Amino acid sequence: MMAAAKRPGVQYRDSPLSKGPTIDAEDIPKDQMRRRSSEKRHSMYATPPEDCDMNDGGKAPSEPAAPIYGELLVLGTNGCLPCPAISNKMSNYFQLKKQPKATGISPIIREPGNSDSLLRKSTHVVAVNRSGSGQVITEYGHDPNTDMFQIGRSADSAIDLVVVEMVTMADGTRAYKSNSTVSRYACRIQCDRAPPYTARLYAAAFDTHSKIQLSAMAPTWSQFSGDYDGLTTNGVALMRPTGVFESGVCPGEWREVTVMGNVRKLRAQRSSRTPGDPVPEEMDILTDGCLIDLCGVTLMWRTAMGLEHGPSDTIMRERRHALNEKAPQCPVNFLTLHFRSKSAASTEESLREPWAYLRCGHIYSNHDWKAGTGEDNAHRTCPMCLVPSPYIRLELGQERGFFIDNGELTHAFMPCGHVTTERTTQYWRKVKIPHMATEWVPRCPFCSSPLDPTTPMVKLIFN
Repeated sequence: MMAAAKRPGVQYRDSPLSKGPTIDAEDIPKDQMRRRSSEKRHSMYATPPEDCDMNDGGKAPSEPAAPIYGELLVLGTNGCLPCPAISNKMSNYFQLKKQPKATGISPIIREPGNSDSLLRKSTHVVAVNRSGSGQVITEYGHDPNTDMFQIGRSADSAIDLVVVEMVTMADGTRAYKSNSTVSRYACRIQCDRAPPYTARLYAAAFDTHSKIQLSAMAPTWSQFSGDYDGLTTNGVALMRPTGVFESGVCPGEWREVTVMGNVRKLRAQRSSRTPGDPVPEEMDILTDGCLIDLCGVTLMWRTAMGLEHGPSDTIMRERRHALNEKAPQCPVNFLTLHFRSKSAASTEESLREPWAYLRCGHIYSNHDWKAGTGEDNAHRTCPMCLVPSPYIRLELGQERGFFIDNGELTHAFMPCGHVTTERTTQYWRKVKIPHMATEWVPRCPFCSSPLDPTTPMVKLIFN
């Protein structure tokens, strides 16, 4: 079986590949399980562009870069996947770009007397099984004005972006969940090829036969137009924030998106067969900062313009250098602490890693002074203010797309210890992300740890 090529116009940040315990292993050819070392964001084309002059060293003539529709970030990944990828279409980051040729589709409406509609070729179908009334088919044909990107757990050729649910093990490491609730064909995004490059979200993705099959168990209904619509088993939830990131943003209401792109209120339970009420005044258009929940994996949509106004990689480095220029001192070990962009590579470096008591915010190096016999780091007492507190190693938030502003790094999430700006912690403490069937909890965007319900954030105090 030939390896499934990456989709042109999709940028992946590659991660090392290894065989994993989960996703549809039969869908992953062995020749895809190769090791990669690059961490750069880059485009990959299955074949050279049509205007490539192979007589000139195989290089295509210089031309303007393809417009960027937006970026999808996987919540819980801090600049890289926390465990090895099990498909070369997996990443913590996906950049959607205008493709060389349009790949979008749109519904076909057969109108008697309209030769164009009658002759239009069907390329994709949505099939709805209706108990007692057979199967209802909606035809789709090629749309020259849009590009389509498909997301799901399956690694077959129909899926462009592979996502798999991760869980935290007892030792704190992350691993892929063997019984992930993310659908093999979870959702699809269609982007207009012309400015302003509007992106729309739809539940379910087409399989390798270009078909979406909704069973009789799925919530389906007939619309006023006579067409049928429906929801997937575990649903695709969408949260559109209000406001603009750099000037003030607030979380919006969670909604559920249908297969045809309509918006409804959430079901009482995730897999309930009774759909929520329709919300006709709302649309499935993705705006900057939208969250897309696939029942196990949550994605964040950032527009190109939104990222331009956020912190750049250069600003992120400057903020880290600014912390280190303060030369924070540990009052116990008398060491100058140093924030690193990566984990410490030596014992000497690890001694200088900043730790903090997250109830009060006082920063130290790793020490055991005033640690009682048998006392673990979850139950320590700050030597400076004597406040009982968990004692956690601090780690910088690396994924710039999760930042709300360009401010200084002054606060940390609790209990994970990820360091970011005050406005970033203020925003994410108010965002409730789906958890299990009925729970909604605020989480750290960098690691997906549930935030402390009473003290979700703390201001750091440098000595």
